[in-house]
Amino acid sequence: MRLLFVSNLFPNPAEPVRGVFNAQQVAALSKLCDVTVIAPSSRTLAEQTRDGVRVIHPKFFHVPLLTRPLNGWLFARAVEPVICHEQFDMVLANWAYPDAHGVMLLAEKLKFPFATTVMGSDVNTFFDNRKRKQQVLRVLRASRVVFARSKALQSRLAAEGIDSTVVYNGIDHKTFHPLDRGEACRKLGLDVKRRRVLYVGNLLPVKGAAVLARAARELSEVDVIFVGSGTEKISAGRCVGPRSHDEIPLWMNACDVLCLPSLNEGLPNVVLEALACGIPVVASRVGGVPEIVRDGLNGFIVPPSDPGALADGLRRAMAADWDRETICASVSQFDWDLNARTVLEILNQPGQHDRTAQ
Repeated sequence: MRLLFVSNLFPNPAEPVRGVFNAQQVAALSKLCDVTVIAPSSRTLAEQTRDGVRVIHPKFFHVPLLTRPLNGWLFARAVEPVICHEQFDMVLANWAYPDAHGVMLLAEKLKFPFATTVMGSDVNTFFDNRKRKQQVLRVLRASRVVFARSKALQSRLAAEGIDSTVVYNGIDHKTFHPLDRGEACRKLGLDVKRRRVLYVGNLLPVKGAAVLARAARELSEVDVIFVGSGTEKISAGRCVGPRSHDEIPLWMNACDVLCLPSLNEGLPNVVLEALACGIPVVASRVGGVPEIVRDGLNGFIVPPSDPGALADGLRRAMAADWDRETICASVSQFDWDLNARTVLEILNQPGQHDRTAQ
């Protein structure tokens, strides 16, 4: 199969950690089929090669918030010249709007098959806006296949009459695995004797970073470290800014607990990666997170938007006697090669790509 992978969530020289999970999936897919990536960006970026895969960055002009109702059309306009020059059997769009919406507009015009992957906010958040919800539903009804990143997403789509297949993300187990805590602390310049809670992600309201900062005030003799950047102001704890993806395993292994205080989620890879490092997770009961985090086995689930409950969950996690091997085993089945094989098996089923773009 010749596959076009389309998503604005993909690493580029200006944003090297943007959508790393998509790059990991593409790397696995490229072992099994011919893949080309179209990753539009608001910046002017040259074509690049990543893990042996050609990545094209057409210029995607849009104004945040202002052009959002038109972003699907603007996305289509950005990628159309590239799609018209490529030979392929199927397009896989990862992210419903504007990415898959733009692909759908071109598929109607150029007559090619496409599939869509929904990840979380492209359903959970966009469904709160009536017009955006209708745009997303139109895309999903037109898709040959819809992949959902969690059972929670699948259930929400089913309530709208959309059939989908759950295909969980994978984990780069070569990168994310248990390391010696003392060595990780030494490399990061941290005191090995300090207890630490780690947050990794964008500092945005929906991610709950401010909720964790409020909870941090109730935690004595515990350092709370925020890795990431964004608009949210952190009132407690220590913010170290964004870090390269390859450095994240060091931070995870140097800390005692990963905290995911999100108000809305699909199934974030940071949770899978922390568990693969043998680190327990305290997370909000949102999206697909309860499908992975199991109370007492590999972490604790707490109500969202509740600093007191979050602080209590973190105290329990810090006091518990965790078995790192058990935590690692709880996510051993999450594998990018399995993800790629499953996706391609479904896309290769008869009738999924009976029309090929020329």
